[in-house]
Amino acid sequence: MTKLLVFKEKIRKLYSSHSTYILPVIRFVLALTYVLMINNYLGIGGILNNSVLAIIIAACCSLLPVNVIVFLMSLLLIVNIYRIAAEMALVALVIYLIMYIAYFRFSVKYGYVLLVMPIVFLLRIPYLMPLVIGVGLSMTAIVPMVFGTIIFFIMKYAGSEVIADGSKASGVDKASSFLRNVLANKEMFAIILAFVLAALVVYGIKRLSIDHSMQIGIIAGGILELIIIVCATYIFDIDGIYPIWMVAVMGLLAIGISYILQYFVLAVDYSGTEYIQFEDDDYYYYVKAVPKIKVTASDVQVKRINVKKMK
Repeated sequence: MTKLLVFKEKIRKLYSSHSTYILPVIRFVLALTYVLMINNYLGIGGILNNSVLAIIIAACCSLLPVNVIVFLMSLLLIVNIYRIAAEMALVALVIYLIMYIAYFRFSVKYGYVLLVMPIVFLLRIPYLMPLVIGVGLSMTAIVPMVFGTIIFFIMKYAGSEVIADGSKASGVDKASSFLRNVLANKEMFAIILAFVLAALVVYGIKRLSIDHSMQIGIIAGGILELIIIVCATYIFDIDGIYPIWMVAVMGLLAIGISYILQYFVLAVDYSGTEYIQFEDDDYYYYVKAVPKIKVTASDVQVKRINVKKMK
C-alpha cells in the first residue's frame, strides 16, 4: 500500500503543477470519445462521420467549461437524431430539457459525471461509477449519473437497426417506438435503480463510525447492484445489453478498481485509532480520531564519483 500512496502523492503534485495543461487534455479526450460514440451509434453518413471534423470539435471543446461541453454534445446528438426523424428529435429534446432543468438545479458542478456515464457503458465498466460516486463525491452526483444512463439508452435506441432502417415507417411511428424503447425500458430502470441504491449504500456505510467503513461500503454496494441486475434480468425476462456472466465480471472488476481508488480519496491507519472525551458547559463529547496515512514521495539523487585507477 505504501507504493500506492507514494504514487498518489506523485499524481497530486503533478496535477497541482500542470493542471493548466492536464484539464484541457481530459476535456479533449472526453469530447472526442463522446463525438465518436454519437457517430458509432447513429450510423454511417452522419455529420460527425468525418474524423477530422470530430477532432476539431473535440479540440474546441478542450478550451470550454465542462457544462458548455455537455450542452454541445447534447446538441450534436439531437441534430443526428433529427436525420432519422424530426419527431424523434423532438422527443429527445423534451427528454433533455426535463433532465437539464433538474441537472442545472441540483448538480451543475458534476458535469464530468454526465459526460463519463455513456462512455463507461461503451467501455463496459458502468458498474464502477456508482461506487466511485459513493466513495468520493456527494449524493447530488447521483442526478447526472442517472441522466447519463438515460442518454446512453437514447443513443442506443436512436441508432438501433429497428428504428434507423425502418424507412417505410412514418416519423410519428418512429418517435412512438423511440419513446417506448427509452421511457418504458425495464432494463434501463433496473440499471438506474441498481446504480442509485449502490451509490447510497456506499455513501451511507462510508460515513459510519466503524473500522474499514469505506471498504465495507464498496463491497456491499458492488454486490447489491449485481444482485439487483441479475434478479431484474430473470424476474422481468430482460434481454440485457450484457450477458449475465459479463455483468458478474464487470461488477467484480468495478469492486476491485473502486477498492484501489478509495486509497486515493482517503487512506487511514485504523491501528492508531484514539478515543477522546472532553466537555464544555453544555455537552460531553466522545470523539473517535483515526489518523490519516501520509507518505512523502522522496526524491532520490544518485551522485557518480569517478575514481581514477592506480597504475
